[in-house]
Amino acid sequence: MGESGLIASGIDTASGQEDNVAGPYEGLKIVELGRFIAAPFCGQLFADGGADVIKIEPLTGDDARRNGTRLSGTEARQYLNKNRGKRSIALQLSDARCQRVVRALLHQADVAITNFRPGQAEKLGLDYGHISDRNPRIVYARNTAFGPRGPMSGKPGMDMLLQAHTGIAPMTEDGFEPLAEPVADYTAALLMAWGISTALYHRERTGRGQKLDVSLLQAILVLQNNSVNHIDRVDGWRQEFVEYLRQAFADGRSMRQIMAHRETLKPTIRPAYYGFFETLDGYIAIAAGGHGLRVKTAELLGIDDPSLREPGFVPDNILSFTNGIRAQVQAKLLTRSTSDWLADFELAGLPAGALRLKDEILDDEQCWANDYLVRTHHESVGDMTTVGPAVHFDETPLAAARPSPMLGEHTHAILTQAGLPDSDIEAMRQAGVIRGV
Repeated sequence: MGESGLIASGIDTASGQEDNVAGPYEGLKIVELGRFIAAPFCGQLFADGGADVIKIEPLTGDDARRNGTRLSGTEARQYLNKNRGKRSIALQLSDARCQRVVRALLHQADVAITNFRPGQAEKLGLDYGHISDRNPRIVYARNTAFGPRGPMSGKPGMDMLLQAHTGIAPMTEDGFEPLAEPVADYTAALLMAWGISTALYHRERTGRGQKLDVSLLQAILVLQNNSVNHIDRVDGWRQEFVEYLRQAFADGRSMRQIMAHRETLKPTIRPAYYGFFETLDGYIAIAAGGHGLRVKTAELLGIDDPSLREPGFVPDNILSFTNGIRAQVQAKLLTRSTSDWLADFELAGLPAGALRLKDEILDDEQCWANDYLVRTHHESVGDMTTVGPAVHFDETPLAAARPSPMLGEHTHAILTQAGLPDSDIEAMRQAGVIRGV
């Protein structure tokens, strides 16, 4: 069957919604050509909302199926927590028949979510230009590493590389330590979901789709929004420190020496009433950010702080003064247990909380009470806990309707939906260009 025949057959939306709870995106048809984190997590957000998300996978599956702890033959944790509620079709995109199938799906889709390697979409005829010619209503979301323009636009990139590129990785005396969580990927997924929703709203008003770009680079800059303006040249120290740092690396100086010199250029002032503090039996987090909260915290702890009681007070050495007050706060907190202090902070109406281990969050009553964590059952893995839908709606609730699909679990159904007769599907199976049931 030719490509025109596939398109004429259309897509049976209802067949993709039989397992999904009705939500705000019920009836929305999405084709996801993504792997790893950003594009798949974005697709999962829409699947939670009831959209029919068809995940296009290679015959070997999304690379994330092999990342992290492997729970079964083709299921790893890093796949299962970003792909629930979708349908999977496994095919060989280099095969012309498979390309026609994907184009047919895209020509009838509302949204495409992609993170192709640079130039791959154009080579396969699956880029926005090719698809929008036949489907001008499509919202085509493209996720890249460094953005569509500039000298690095054609370079691939992963979260770790973007952490290095933007300097977001913390500098410690033991060296640069990458952030444990892939912050660029997840932030990009959220930005892409917001962008798609915005583009769909625009389409409702105008009838026209459009292409949108979200990069990992932009995502990390969003996370650095608080600090970007502080490192501009107007602060006076930035260029001097950058030049020193480059030379220090070249000279083989230790990170301890580099950190010490950094303090002479721009000392780090740790807030006196904001951060993590030790107690008699653990840690407590205090978030007294405003002046009124700082005053009440000082009163609660019995700290004599002239900067809070004397208007216009300016210490001779702000670094020494602030560190001295913080030392008093710390010394006071060490005299009692975390639970005792939390009771006093709560009674005073001050923001404070216990510092908990990441492993403890799975037992957090607050998370379960709000459905922030959910339990799902997977055919090959069994029961598992994942993060629940990110936003709660009163009228059109999101739901973790079904677990992440097995590789190619819906291949036959989707090919039939795309208009292929059983004879063609069997021929493709015999040729080894599709996988699944």
